[in-house]
Amino acid sequence: MSAGALDAAEGLAKAAFFESLWVSVVIPAAIPIVPIAYQAQGNPGKLWRAADGWKEMVGKLEQSQQKIEELTRRVAESQWAGDDRDAFESKMDDYSAQLDFAIVMAWSVIVALYILAVLIAVFIYIMFIIMTLLAIFATAICIAAGTIVGAPAALQLEAQANQYAAMAYKVLNVSSTAIELVSKGAAIVWGAFLTTNMVGQLFKGNTDVFATFGKATMNGADDMLKGALAYLLTKRTAGVFGANPATALGVPLSSRVGAMTTAEKFAGTLMTADTLNGGNILGIPFSGVGASYGSEDGDNDGKPDGQEYVDETQPHR
Repeated sequence: MSAGALDAAEGLAKAAFFESLWVSVVIPAAIPIVPIAYQAQGNPGKLWRAADGWKEMVGKLEQSQQKIEELTRRVAESQWAGDDRDAFESKMDDYSAQLDFAIVMAWSVIVALYILAVLIAVFIYIMFIIMTLLAIFATAICIAAGTIVGAPAALQLEAQANQYAAMAYKVLNVSSTAIELVSKGAAIVWGAFLTTNMVGQLFKGNTDVFATFGKATMNGADDMLKGALAYLLTKRTAGVFGANPATALGVPLSSRVGAMTTAEKFAGTLMTADTLNGGNILGIPFSGVGASYGSEDGDNDGKPDGQEYVDETQPHR
């Protein structure tokens, strides 16, 4: 599988959201699906590419380990022996061990990103299929209701559609809850590996590890804040539709019977704008925060700020 195979999910997620809006107008039981489809927007292909990037980094770390081994073996023990030789080999072993800790942590990120990319893509494909079927139901109901002969059939069709929508909501809510639980679990596991890596680095002689982590955290603080803001705005907008009673695993305990409220219609309009924009329109005023990081050249010295940060925090490179 490649990232390209997952990129199509982004467009399907948008299509599923707009289908959910249309369906919710005709089939009340489908209204709770709208916030699920809204929060499912994204491109799992980007997660796959991120995992590929981490994998490339692991390859470079492994190459560094090979260089260390080559350097250690370059001079035979018959030509250089004694305390200096022992100290040199001990230091090289520490460097190699530091790389081992980093490689293990990197692999934990790689595995988590690959798994999440596939799970999210599968969820989006399922959501699109379900919403397309519901959209066909909704269209058929409208067509039937528009004729005198088909009006009685439209009522029966609407009842069947509401039953199907309730089942669809159950499937999607349980699936989205499962993905959320997996994401939280992956974050916990990654945090454990990160802590292990930092402690291991420290005990193997990297006394700057915590200072480097602190600088990296400060350097990425703007992106973390913008990400947190986007998450809160998305959750708050979706929350206008209310919290439907459900079990810890996301199994709904009731079905929606009423039509959209005024607040939900307003939230649906905002969701539409966010989906078309590819992000929260209420977060646009904050989109420029921290724009000088990464590939930008904030001090106009001809060198990207991201590279300057790497040089400052990792002078051995």
